[in-house]
Amino acid sequence: MSRKSGVLAVGNFDSNTGYAWKLMERLWCELSVFYEAKNYQTYVVFPSVSEVPECLTEHNCIVEQVDFTSRSFRSVMRQASYIRKNSIKAVYLTDQETKSFRFFIYRLCGVREIIVHDHTPGVRTRPGLIKKLLKVIANRLPLFSCTACFAVSPYVKQRLIDVNGVPLSKVYCVTNGIEVSNLNPSAREEGELVRIVTVGRASYYKGIDFALRVIRSLVFERECRNIRYELFGDGPDLETFKKLAAELEIELYVEFHGAVHNVAERLETCDIAFHPSKGEAMSLAILEYMRAGLPVVVSNNPSVSSTLEHDHDSVIYQEGDVESAVIALLGLINSSEYRNRLGKFGQVKVKSEFSTEAMLARFRRGLSALSR
Repeated sequence: MSRKSGVLAVGNFDSNTGYAWKLMERLWCELSVFYEAKNYQTYVVFPSVSEVPECLTEHNCIVEQVDFTSRSFRSVMRQASYIRKNSIKAVYLTDQETKSFRFFIYRLCGVREIIVHDHTPGVRTRPGLIKKLLKVIANRLPLFSCTACFAVSPYVKQRLIDVNGVPLSKVYCVTNGIEVSNLNPSAREEGELVRIVTVGRASYYKGIDFALRVIRSLVFERECRNIRYELFGDGPDLETFKKLAAELEIELYVEFHGAVHNVAERLETCDIAFHPSKGEAMSLAILEYMRAGLPVVVSNNPSVSSTLEHDHDSVIYQEGDVESAVIALLGLINSSEYRNRLGKFGQVKVKSEFSTEAMLARFRRGLSALSR
């Protein structure tokens, strides 16, 4: 009896890593369902396996420890051996290159489709004419380039085309989605204290230092003493930010919660979401704010604000400008009606456009397009 053909999904971290990777597990399960109809076996590999995700077992995925993130010659040979052994015909990668010599090796081993799902954050500099031309050529070489790119947002889709040189015909938009069943009404009662929240890693890239300076300006220059800024998230710079809050004399107005596991419930007690990140691909935190009915305050950095609409579901300020962010927050602090209006629009948008079901439908359409 001949071995089933296989489809391979590649994890970049340990099998038990991180909130965002739970979303990837959902996509891998959907990948398994799609390819099971073609009589393929799904394999999911990680550089290390500390715990096998239950959902993968439920979807009959074979989970193994194999490092597909390394580009060394020895590692690529091990990857090629794994592909041959399991008769892998399709490879699904996350946040990896769109063209590579190792793709040529994979294809020599029988791989027919290589999909790269790009969730990488931030703005990229467009290459010069010669470099762009070389990228465009490389991303059209059938043996060395991926079959398709799935972009996590419209911004990332355009970035793949403009910066990476991937042809439009190869790029599909598969935006993130979250569970939106049983949404609570977005309206919040007027209260004395206005709670401003950020959900994110405690790091400079997430702009927490900028947020603290904005809070200081609100407290001391605008005399907003009825606010509290709360950070839900742990990270390498948490202790530094606590010291910065003390230096700025805003300790009474700031609360660092560290890692929390009931974010959705906690957001329901907040009033405004402030997301000062310096770069995103498509932020799950922003979707969570919208689901909770919070108005979102973000900068005009296109990688952060591309799915939001100013004065509809969000207030957008000039990136890096403390005064601009202060003015954006002030309008919301001073008006619960304004907060509730934006929050309601955000809930409607996340339910209609960014639900888990909408994400999976886009994912299936992308996979189906490759099979035509």
